[in-house]
Amino acid sequence: MITNIESNSNTVFKNTKKLLTASERRKTGKFMVEGYRIVADAVRHKADIDYIMVSAGYNQETYDDMYKVYRVSDRLFEDISSTVNSQGIIAVVNAPRTDAETLFDEGCRYVVYLDSVMDPGNMGTILRTCDAMGVDAVVASKGCVDIYNPKVVRSTMASIFNVPVLFERDEAVLPLLASQGYNIVGTFPDEAVPVYECDLTGKTVVVMGNEANGICDDVRDMCTSRVTVPMLGGAESLNVAICCGMILYEQLRQRKNLKGDI
Repeated sequence: MITNIESNSNTVFKNTKKLLTASERRKTGKFMVEGYRIVADAVRHKADIDYIMVSAGYNQETYDDMYKVYRVSDRLFEDISSTVNSQGIIAVVNAPRTDAETLFDEGCRYVVYLDSVMDPGNMGTILRTCDAMGVDAVVASKGCVDIYNPKVVRSTMASIFNVPVLFERDEAVLPLLASQGYNIVGTFPDEAVPVYECDLTGKTVVVMGNEANGICDDVRDMCTSRVTVPMLGGAESLNVAICCGMILYEQLRQRKNLKGDI
């Protein structure tokens, strides 16, 4: 069944619009995914969808046989859309909840720790790459961009539904990992070994630093290994998402070789 919403004073509409702010997403534990493809991916991945909102002009699958669906005018839909050329469909999703001890008791071996990664595009690309490379969990430090920022969600291309993410604003995750014997591998531009000389096959945390400042001092002090990605050209550095992808691919290569798969 589809329910029409006629006014911007409607409670459901107002609560949906509030989710454009990070503070409301944190308070409610809900976030929005926008666009036909990612909503379809959310349905396919069995995400915990609270409800769906569509514009009056939307004429594709509404999933009203599975979820509560609200239809609003095209003008009202523009008020909650975060894209320039909206496709007219948004799903409000309940963010998954997990805690570090439960996750790491379930055989989690390969972790990526993000130290104040601020750019939404980088964050989304890293989450997508972690999904592709078989990473078991991502930890986001307090200084990271909100992973449920609409730009981050879009750039993950649905990988946000596949990779568990823990937030250090809730609990100190890195010290817990250190106490459990993980090799905490920091990425540095110098005074480090080439990444292909570091054993990445055991319980490993790959640490990626801030775009401008790299890894902070407190996290640096916890690193048990230091690696770098050798470069031959004149570039001074690599984009953090690109660097993360290269390191995780090397980790995947080592894991495959260990198992005799390649």
